[in-house]
Amino acid sequence: MNQTPSSPIDLEQLNQISEGDIEFEIEVLQVYVEDVHQRLEIMRGAIASSDHLQVMKEAHHIKGSSSNVGALQIRDLAVKLEELNLEQDGMKAADLIEEMFLHIQSVEAFIAEKLSTVVS
Repeated sequence: MNQTPSSPIDLEQLNQISEGDIEFEIEVLQVYVEDVHQRLEIMRGAIASSDHLQVMKEAHHIKGSSSNVGALQIRDLAVKLEELNLEQDGMKAADLIEEMFLHIQSVEAFIAEKLSTVVS
């Protein structure tokens, strides 16, 4: 695993799917971020309406896509969310979702940094 404490992405995993193509990495991460943002919003609404099945479905998807791109911190949060009993831990679920939002912002900063190296 090649994830520095300051990097929200496992660079080895990302390099493996991109075969070293930085522009492809950026594109993959941009699609990933957009998808996760949408799913996090869906989960917020699902928690508000106590739709536990929808929360689990979205968490499962985020877990898989995060594993694929090497966003291991977000993957780990999605795993925790999947393992919760939402009827008992609804507030903890909301906290995990907010934590995922913070981590996705780190991925966005990572993308911006990569973009600056491509443009330079």
